[in-house]
Amino acid sequence: MINFDSLTLKLFAQENYDFFEGAKIQKIQQPNRSELIFHMRNKGQSRKFYINFNPNFCHLCFMNDENEKKRNLVIPKSAPMFCMLLRKYIQNAKIIKIEVPKGERIFEIYFEYFDELNEKTVLCLAIELMGKHSNVILYNYDTNVIVGCAHNVSAEKSRERELAGLLPYIYPPKQKKKDLLRVKIENFEFDSALDLAQKYNYLTVPLINQISDKYSVKTKIDLFSALKNFLQKEVYEPSINQNYKEFSLVSSENSIVCNSINEMIDDYFSYHQNIFILENLRTKIIRTVSSQLKKLYTLKEKQCAQVDRIEKAIVYKQKADILMANAYYVKTGEKVVTLYDFDGNEIKIDLDENLSVIDNANRYYGLYKKAKSANEHASSLLEETNSQILYYEEQKYYAQQADNMLDLQDIFAEINNENIVEKEKQQKLDCIDFEGYKIFVGKNKKQNDYILSKLSSAEDLWFHPLNAAGSHVLVKKNNSKEIIPDSVLLKAAQITKEFSSQKANSKTSIIYTMRKYVKKANNKLAFVTYKNEIEIIV
Repeated sequence: MINFDSLTLKLFAQENYDFFEGAKIQKIQQPNRSELIFHMRNKGQSRKFYINFNPNFCHLCFMNDENEKKRNLVIPKSAPMFCMLLRKYIQNAKIIKIEVPKGERIFEIYFEYFDELNEKTVLCLAIELMGKHSNVILYNYDTNVIVGCAHNVSAEKSRERELAGLLPYIYPPKQKKKDLLRVKIENFEFDSALDLAQKYNYLTVPLINQISDKYSVKTKIDLFSALKNFLQKEVYEPSINQNYKEFSLVSSENSIVCNSINEMIDDYFSYHQNIFILENLRTKIIRTVSSQLKKLYTLKEKQCAQVDRIEKAIVYKQKADILMANAYYVKTGEKVVTLYDFDGNEIKIDLDENLSVIDNANRYYGLYKKAKSANEHASSLLEETNSQILYYEEQKYYAQQADNMLDLQDIFAEINNENIVEKEKQQKLDCIDFEGYKIFVGKNKKQNDYILSKLSSAEDLWFHPLNAAGSHVLVKKNNSKEIIPDSVLLKAAQITKEFSSQKANSKTSIIYTMRKYVKKANNKLAFVTYKNEIEIIV
């Protein structure tokens, strides 16, 4: 990903000047501390002007509805203080003009404002898109006094300039860059692309490299000529690389050509914002799920140890049986007795000297029953723990496979026991035609639930990896009485392995059963129990 640069900002301003001039601000929203949305109307059009002053994604553009969804913008119920200040001064105000200081990444919007006495004042909104120093400042153009800032900057944070209400607004320190169009070839000196970008206005390292590649630059003179011709152009070629690593004002064979500078900015940055938001939420889900799994595996270890004590319970019963069989030979009052078990081996049995032989035997029977009951309880808890482990492993798998925000939000809501408002809509499933049969694959929990609840019939075959996370796979029968060929069963099992957490294993156990033997469990979407299953090793 590359940063928003001064040339792109300048061209954006030129491209959209006619819309900005005379536009009216109808609504102002602030989704979070580093994003603003201005709803503007002019020339019979309504557009959303988006400002992002997050250091990682600082840019501005008119965003379309599709890219707005990619940015996952959520408007808070209570507007932040800066948003309230902007609404007070510039909502419903008219834009007089816009300006971009030469070579700067500062976008200035000038507003016509009437105060309480109906006196006309000019306000300027300075949008500074300068990496970690990005900010949005509203100031009175007539008095040069700051009305408010998105982020106040104290003297401790910056020795160059303070930014806060009632302080004078001053520009950031100017960069000592030259205008390449006024430089002669004999004075064109540089050590590297970075050095060149630091010396001249509107040049960046990616842009220099793009122009060099486009025009096959080999010498310093070639580069000087190419850069100069490029900066003198009136029509540019906004585009984005196929892999979305760079945007460019120079198109290439493998680039996606955009219709405008604005479209290029909107598409490029919304793409990277979407990936960042997706990965953040995915990481958050996986961290939460992994924490739960760690606790469950620890609990499982303890429960397994409890279940293993059944051997001790069996020894209690064995001692009780031996005492009952030798009741006539053991005297009351003995502390230890040595007898023979039913295989002829000697065994020492501790006794309570105050109890009779029968009572001692009953005491051992009691210990046996208690240990057996504890074992059965532990086995039941272990089964429940294993179910929970499988459920969370499944959610982890779904989170790793999800490629859109809605699926990740649903998973996050579910693992946090939040209510999910389900919208009825047709799920788009992968469908594979094989030897006259349709094999459906559910790649997330909603699709899996759709397979179970809507798509399948009682006699259809349902596939899933054994004791592992993975997709639900369904083979539709053409009629309820037909027998599915072995080749189709093997193909469905192979597909099930392909879409599971066991994909990389050399051998994986896949189970299948008729849909009528599969039931939802624990009120968890697409989490099931099954019976009468058959196992296939793939």
